[in-house]
Amino acid sequence: MSTPSDTWSYGLFIPHDPRAVGVVRAALRHILDGAGLNCLTETAELMVSELVTNSYQYAKTDAYVSVDRSPFDLTIAVWDTGPGVPARQSAGADEEYGRGLGIVAACADSWGVRDCPNGKAVWFTVTPKGDRR
Repeated sequence: MSTPSDTWSYGLFIPHDPRAVGVVRAALRHILDGAGLNCLTETAELMVSELVTNSYQYAKTDAYVSVDRSPFDLTIAVWDTGPGVPARQSAGADEEYGRGLGIVAACADSWGVRDCPNGKAVWFTVTPKGDRR
C-alpha cells in the first residue's frame, strides 16, 4: 500500500447559495481528516467560513475554493468575481459585521489577496504545529 503524497490539491466550485458555507466546512473537515491534519481543522474551518461568507455577501456569483497542501503548510484560497479588494475593518463591540479578515489575520500564519483574471482570490496559510519552524 502506498502512502499519500506530501503535496496535493482539492478544489470545490460553490454556488452563490447561503448553504455553501456549511458545505465547504464539511468538505474541508473531511479533507483534513483524511490527510491526518485534524490539528488544523477548527482554525481552517473558521477562516474559510469567513472568506466564503464574504464571497457570498459581496460577489453575488459562484466562487471557487482551493485547498493546497505542500510539504510545509496548507493554503486555502477563495476566488470570486466580486468588485474591489477586501480590507480589514474595525467593528464595534455591538456590530455583527466587519471581523472576518481580522479573524483570518489573527489565526493564519500568512494571508493576502491575489488579483486574478475576472476577480480576486483571498488566501491564507496554516502550518501544522509540529511543522512550525
